[in-house]
Amino acid sequence: MSQNEFYIYCAILVTIIFILSIAVSFYYIKLQKIKKVKDEYVKELTKNEQERHDYLFESIRTICMAFTQGQVEASEACIRLRMLIDRNELIENTNYPTIFAMYDKLKHFKTHEVRNALSSKEKFSEDKERFQVEEDFKELFMHECEVLLKEVNS
Repeated sequence: MSQNEFYIYCAILVTIIFILSIAVSFYYIKLQKIKKVKDEYVKELTKNEQERHDYLFESIRTICMAFTQGQVEASEACIRLRMLIDRNELIENTNYPTIFAMYDKLKHFKTHEVRNALSSKEKFSEDKERFQVEEDFKELFMHECEVLLKEVNS
């Protein structure tokens, strides 16, 4: 191999290494951009999830306080709390058996337009049954609302 051939091979090798290093640099920059987008997406998801939890906790707090202060009926509070607890994975359903038991007794009652279509006698019958359920669960439900209120406030 002559000295000229050696220089040509070296020049080719340096050019290949240079091209490869530029390609790797562009690939690294592309990966950094992808990572940045992913991090921003994760940050946005985390923020949205925190806002959802804050909203659910505030709703639970408001309903519990309204019930304990006598501003809302137990049946209304129970139905709303049960739905909110189900939507929040930070609160264990098993910690509030009275809310779920009471809901099971209330869930068949008519609401909205369907209730409006009932006769006065049927409405009275449903109200009588609903009031009895509220009376049966009153003390336990009040206690669970207070416990739930403490949980969401901590």
